Amino acid sequence: MIVVEAGRRDERSLDARLLFAADLAAHGYDAVIDEETVPEALARATRYDAAPYLSARADLAPAAILVIGAEEIGDDTLLTLRDYALPPEVQIAGLGRFASHQARLTAEARLAHATGRTPVIVDLEAEAPGLAPGSVLPLLASAGAAPAAEIPTLALAFGAELLEDPQTLPLLTAMNNLGAMRLRLITTGKAKDQIKGTRYAALPVFSVTELPPAALARGIELLAVLGPGAPGERVAALATALLARGGAVIDSTEEAALAASGAPVLRGPATLAGLPGFAEHTVLPNRAEIARAAEGDPWIARHALPRIAALAGLPAPERSGATAPPARGPRALFVPTNGNGLGHAQRAAQIARALPADLPAGFCAFPSCLPLLNAQGFAAAPLVSPTGAHEADDANDVLNALRLSRALAPGDQLVFDGGYVFTSIFRAIVESGARATWVRRGLWRPGQIAESHLDREKVFDQVIVPGEAFDELNTDLTFGPHIHKVGPIVQAAGAEAPEAMRSALAEALGAAFETLVVSMLGGGVAADRTAQLQTISAALAPRPGAVHVIVAWPGATLPAVLAQWPNTHIVTTLEALPLARAADLVISAAGYNAFHELIYARTPAIFIPQIAPYMDDQERRARAASDRGLALTVLPDELIVLSRAIEGALDHGEGAARARALAELTLPAPGTEDAARLIAERMA
Repeated sequence: MIVVEAGRRDERSLDARLLFAADLAAHGYDAVIDEETVPEALARATRYDAAPYLSARADLAPAAILVIGAEEIGDDTLLTLRDYALPPEVQIAGLGRFASHQARLTAEARLAHATGRTPVIVDLEAEAPGLAPGSVLPLLASAGAAPAAEIPTLALAFGAELLEDPQTLPLLTAMNNLGAMRLRLITTGKAKDQIKGTRYAALPVFSVTELPPAALARGIELLAVLGPGAPGERVAALATALLARGGAVIDSTEEAALAASGAPVLRGPATLAGLPGFAEHTVLPNRAEIARAAEGDPWIARHALPRIAALAGLPAPERSGATAPPARGPRALFVPTNGNGLGHAQRAAQIARALPADLPAGFCAFPSCLPLLNAQGFAAAPLVSPTGAHEADDANDVLNALRLSRALAPGDQLVFDGGYVFTSIFRAIVESGARATWVRRGLWRPGQIAESHLDREKVFDQVIVPGEAFDELNTDLTFGPHIHKVGPIVQAAGAEAPEAMRSALAEALGAAFETLVVSMLGGGVAADRTAQLQTISAALAPRPGAVHVIVAWPGATLPAVLAQWPNTHIVTTLEALPLARAADLVISAAGYNAFHELIYARTPAIFIPQIAPYMDDQERRARAASDRGLALTVLPDELIVLSRAIEGALDHGEGAARARALAELTLPAPGTEDAARLIAERMA
């Protein structure tokens, strides 16, 4: 175990410790950070960066302690080292950039006094001068396979000052549409917010702190650094990682700050307008030669971690490198979001079943989804649901980021079904190097999907948009060749005939019936449906020969009073569709799955849309059917209207009229097979 410390306990030093621990871990070291030396209140991105490396002090068993930023060692750090009471065999090394020989001797003396042993001191300014003068972070060149994408990605790293020129964003938009390269922008959080607040919000822009440099470097073949002066530590780390992988780094700074370091960078135009032609016609044709030159470059060799580790006297790494990928072929890993209605999991399972037999599918899902997935024969690893017990609202998502990253391997494809891309999803995709597909429905209320929700589309190779049954409901949220529209994802009807289901139900309930009404209104997560279910039960209670079945998903909460109504029965099941197909009338919410299953099964229905602010536009979907005479829409507070609607459907021929209209309806072909084909093609 290698414990990473820093001379100072400030925000910059903590960031450097986390990035350095990540570099060590990538080379096979068990690198940790004492959680007692980290502030309790961390920035959101920092919590995700820190999670893999924090260790309780009681669990520390260091073989060595590395102190970065050793040119300035504070009392807090020295007290911590003294409190460890380390055994004599534990190595202490200080890595710093010392302004003088006296500064180096001072650091050595302070560490020796605190630990009772002579430390190893490594002067990074002499041994491995980096791209960012005065950097606390030791910049390490981690060798890897040379990038070889068919369409290379050009990343531009710049500060907010570049946005002062009114031509910057139009130029970047033009570059984003070049066929020869993909574009990725890396800038400050302030500059990213500024871009997202303009009509150029579709640009693929990352905050420099949004992901660790090693993750940002994945998928990049060319990096251009623009602006005045030298880059910050994170951009410098990104450039160093890319150089070691055989990528091209273009120094477009005004002062040639990177080229002056001796690093094997290419001096490029200092203006944004000149950069696209330089990258396309000068750099791209010579990518192979650039990669070959990097293999023997002395600057890269000086920054290689094995060399720095040897200078610091580190023991051999615990592993031969990063954790080995699992001994299996590539797979599609489906991640449906949570919901008591299980709609995301049900849709994902339908697509997974349609994949080719030689493409295995797995799931990571929240606990409420696991019974459905397991019942359909899919292995599913549990994710952690939010509990509200932690001060940070994303505490569970930090843990999920670790679980997903460990579940993915290069060559896998993560398939996410949901409306909002959690940080865990976002980071796992980039950090694992896996391909990614977003299955995203499009029927949202105006303004419900903010630009921040769509910002993370940039990490997905493709977006599959399942269509709605009616054209006016299909909405384009984003555009581009990565967007693929397919027909509605609809659960196929089972082989059991409706008559057989009615007979089986009558036997199970011990009650013969002539009229079957099924309610599928959800379990009260989005809204309390007690009033509606009471109204339905009251309307059916005096009817001889009627049975009212309330469908409840496993884990749903329904008031016990409902079971006291005559003719009303609560049935807990994962298979609502066979019951719905056998019904004379279904009263349902208008979520994507339930709505389309009823429409495609040609089942007369009364839709009571969910209206919770985070739900999609269920009222608009329901009214598209009722406007065509295919169903009836009743709002949640229209209880008298609901009673009359049930009477009209069962007694006055309104249900039969809607059944006839449904029978004559032409619907789009289901898109399940097309969605599965698109996913499989990405794995070929």
